[in-house]
Amino acid sequence: MRAVAQRPLLWIVSLATLIAAYAVVASVLQRPDVIPPASDIAETFRALVSAPPPQGMEHEAHHHHHHSSDQIETLQQERVTLPASLGISTLRVLFGLAVGLPLGILIGLWMGASRRADDYLHPIFVLVRSIPPLALITYIMLWLGHSEAHRLIPIVYAVATTAVIPTYHGVRDVAAKYEVAARSLGAHGSLLWSKVLLPAAGPAVLGGLRYSIALAWMTAVGAEMLMADDGMGNFLVGGGMWASRLQTRSDPAVIIVGILALAAAGWAMDAVARLATARLTRWVR
Repeated sequence: MRAVAQRPLLWIVSLATLIAAYAVVASVLQRPDVIPPASDIAETFRALVSAPPPQGMEHEAHHHHHHSSDQIETLQQERVTLPASLGISTLRVLFGLAVGLPLGILIGLWMGASRRADDYLHPIFVLVRSIPPLALITYIMLWLGHSEAHRLIPIVYAVATTAVIPTYHGVRDVAAKYEVAARSLGAHGSLLWSKVLLPAAGPAVLGGLRYSIALAWMTAVGAEMLMADDGMGNFLVGGGMWASRLQTRSDPAVIIVGILALAAAGWAMDAVARLATARLTRWVR
């Protein structure tokens, strides 16, 4: 119990240590073009969280900010804010999880429970999962054009292929004595699945949820950086500033703010998944 009570304190201490270490490195190196001081990061955060100034007032607003850059200017001209960008990316990730997780779990259950299905599908699955999700974007655009689909389908694909593996092994690794005992007591069909196989495979299936969340965020941001006019990927590349992909006037403070926002969102979703897993698999302990 003492270890559990001390855990939040340890988290706070570790974060404080990380912040202090960053401040020391920034002050020693004196390279604001790569490692901006904490004051610039805080000022950038305030500028990007607040609503953009009215049209035509951007330069006057920048005059009152100590830290400004081309990237901040471009984002504000395009009415891009950090909360809106993070919200859009979060919705894409949630859509990918809502569609991809059931699909991947069903495929994993099918392959894990049926030797014949495994023999036929496993070689195909190995080939499919070797394809990077972002490699699908151009081909999806050939079918569906430039639309939201080429941002969502790679996320669904990444989540589904990630969920298959732990589900497959969770079903395959269920102790044979559980199934034999259940069948000897008359459990068959849906009763065997609902009372024995699924609960036994549950920890592995739910453990895969956390990996799926991480892959969903990576794919979502990558797709947005390549082909999106909104979301955190668009935020990180400065909106339209990199339209030609030849400009590199990025502001490190903006990038760090974006990375920290993504880290916080990913941590929050992982914490929810961790709590859900602990609650649904209490019997394991």
